Amino acid sequence: MFSRAIVCLLVSASLGLINGCSQISTTKPPVSKLPVPAATKALNWKKRQAYLAGKPSWNLQSKISLRYKDENLIFGLKWLQRPVNLYIMQISNPLTGALVAKLSRDARGVSLLADNGRTYRDTDEERLLQKQSGLKMPVKGMQYWVRGITSPQYKVDKLVLYNAGRPQSINQAGWKINYASYLNNNFNSAPRKIILTRSTDKVYLKVIAKNWQGI
Repeated sequence: MFSRAIVCLLVSASLGLINGCSQISTTKPPVSKLPVPAATKALNWKKRQAYLAGKPSWNLQSKISLRYKDENLIFGLKWLQRPVNLYIMQISNPLTGALVAKLSRDARGVSLLADNGRTYRDTDEERLLQKQSGLKMPVKGMQYWVRGITSPQYKVDKLVLYNAGRPQSINQAGWKINYASYLNNNFNSAPRKIILTRSTDKVYLKVIAKNWQGI
């Protein structure tokens, strides 16, 4: 099965992967000595949402660490997002850069191109990705969460903001998204390191951004 091929490839790559320096420098949010009024945080958060809503097309190159059930995987992820919920996600071997799978949504629906050359289709991207590759990823929510905003399709259970209005954590759809660092301290800064967890499924997903375009 295709899923075992991906798992074997990514597991072997993760065992040999050596953590290197990121291409993007990290600036951690400063610790403020004085409390910032909640109204100021809310205003900055509103500005952030409006700013990112005006940038529906973006590209992200990242490294993913995934723990799910008995699997510990590391892989490269290149995400090309376009308006009207259209995207291409390329999953690659982190050592060689070889393409392992390509998940995409276009006007015809969702498809996954496997490394065996076969194309699989479904109406739900998360179900398709897990069924054919064994990867548990909240794709529908992640297109918002990776940018540091809430997903409009889910109820916001909890939102904690840094002083500049950037999310410190978001709770939606059973997922907890923690933002460990951003590229800078501006209200519209793109995230640098994101950790997504879902206790019911015991999923741990870490996203390290290596390059952002369009934000």
